Amino acid sequence: MTSGIWIIRVVGVISLLVVTCTASAYGPRVEIDPAVDLIARAWSGYGKRFIQQDGRVQRPRNGGDTVSEGQAYALLIASLLDDRKTFDRVLDWTERHLSRKGRTGDHLLAWHWEPGKGVTDWNSASDADLDYALALITASARWRDERYARKARLVMSDLLNLETEVINRRRYLMPGSWRKGRASYIINPSYSSPAHFRIFFACTGDPRWNDLIEGSYHLIETVSKGFAGVPGVGLVPDWLLLTADGALMRATGFSDRFSWDAIRTPWRLGMDALWFGEDRARQYLDGMSDFYTREWERHGGRFFAEYTYEGTPAQRYERVAAYAMSLSALARSNSPVLPGVLVKLRNAFNKEASLFEGSDDYYTNSLVLLALIFYREGTLPTLDPRNISCR
Repeated sequence: MTSGIWIIRVVGVISLLVVTCTASAYGPRVEIDPAVDLIARAWSGYGKRFIQQDGRVQRPRNGGDTVSEGQAYALLIASLLDDRKTFDRVLDWTERHLSRKGRTGDHLLAWHWEPGKGVTDWNSASDADLDYALALITASARWRDERYARKARLVMSDLLNLETEVINRRRYLMPGSWRKGRASYIINPSYSSPAHFRIFFACTGDPRWNDLIEGSYHLIETVSKGFAGVPGVGLVPDWLLLTADGALMRATGFSDRFSWDAIRTPWRLGMDALWFGEDRARQYLDGMSDFYTREWERHGGRFFAEYTYEGTPAQRYERVAAYAMSLSALARSNSPVLPGVLVKLRNAFNKEASLFEGSDDYYTNSLVLLALIFYREGTLPTLDPRNISCR
């Protein structure tokens, strides 16, 4: 990986960030490409429905509460779409209301806030902290403002020290600071994002980020093949239990399905395939593309939002978030079902609300926006891969 500075340019009607050390991870592409048309309209609708005037991202389905994940998603999307006004507004609320510095002394985010109560849970959530740090790095690069990079370095340092753990000689990402120092460890595989870790290494030079890359791939490759004595079909569970000797078990009280958490794994690893040409990510995505394609053909042009770990439908309902999170895998292999999935996304867009599916579903709309941005990046790389650093 080379060092230098981030270089970003505007392409078409939206601005996109692509970090890649090789040619595009995607092969020849089909002509159907709704991304440019949908992204700008969806971001506008997202801002009106979910981002309050003060910068708080609300979850209407959960009583209007706020989670650190939502703030981080909004920051990451705003930084990728060159929307500094929204970025600064969301960042200001995030720092004023979710910062743990005054309570625990670190620079991670408290994960839960409720209207009229403030923070109701000061524990951190590592997926939010990862996207928070990456958004700050992107913002620093795009707007040439070192203040964002300084904040990012503080977050990255605390993330490594408080949200990772060495288990059986491998470093893993914990779901938050609350899971460190245990005899066994609850882990969410969809939180792991090797592309983030590569960028964080470029920013800090700390080799522990590279250790985390290796631990993440070991976890995902192992659990994809088998889990708790059950042979795998390439899927990862929402949650698992990692014992001190490295065994992977079911976590009591946590979902072991491939569903609302685990569907993000192809998107996370898709970043590493697209930006850095990682072969392990490509192999995982190719396997997931095969799975999606088989399911699509088996069920008459659809696949479902929830599967058992063994690969059978847990419930037979479709959701646009599941389709969106499949894009990295389907685009990587130029799957024959890709055009149909893009049609599903376009048909799920509510033109009146400028939102996807349920207009009160912040999580779905966040995932679809992120998926479309990275799908579009597969054809329009906008960053010189020889110049990556935020030191």
